[in-house]
Amino acid sequence: DILITSPNPKKVIDYFTVMPGVVKIWGKGPTKASVRLSVGVGIDVDLRVLPNSQFGSALQYFTGSKEHNIILRKIAIDKGLKLNEYGLFRGPKMIAGRTEKEVYAALKMDYIEPELRENQGEIEAALRQARGKPNGLPKIIGYKDILGDLHCHSNWDGGNNSIEEMAKTAQKMGYQYIGIADHTKFLRIENGLNEKQLIERNKEIDKINKKFQASGSKFQVLKGCEANIMADGS
Repeated sequence: DILITSPNPKKVIDYFTVMPGVVKIWGKGPTKASVRLSVGVGIDVDLRVLPNSQFGSALQYFTGSKEHNIILRKIAIDKGLKLNEYGLFRGPKMIAGRTEKEVYAALKMDYIEPELRENQGEIEAALRQARGKPNGLPKIIGYKDILGDLHCHSNWDGGNNSIEEMAKTAQKMGYQYIGIADHTKFLRIENGLNEKQLIERNKEIDKINKKFQASGSKFQVLKGCEANIMADGS
């Protein structure tokens, strides 16, 4: 699903339905269309074109989840309001809809991140938080919270970059470690490492870690591999 804003929805819809890659038009109207793209086995894409004033309410509505939205609509009704993808209304007048935060604020609750919208207590937490009470919304894990990546492939088994290049880039990203998990021969994958190659690769990792230690860095490259568990348990 794609939502966009435009002062000329018909022009956008007309282009969308004939753009390169479109192999079938499932439906077409003045503000929305549904097509199939020739990507892989085919991907269906729905497009809605909205005015700026409705973008936030539509984004919130289509992000869902259904269970989350049902409770929001009940809260709106209890306040004498109506909530749908077109906005939050008091009678015929729209009072919120330009942004998601605007919609939640009008319902007297703090903004709820999309990842939390499952009707698993997040609405009650947002209401408490808006009133300055404890047990509010949890902090969402972001990119800055990620300390490392435990599944990286190097040029030892067909990757584009060396282990050292990957390690230096990861360090610049603020990571504390990466784990190298190259394929092994048992996976029947091209360039899978045999025992001798794995030993040599591990020696390279040791050298890289010594360089980091010598520079005073605590960054570390961890050794790993992808290997099958065979039928005999080996």
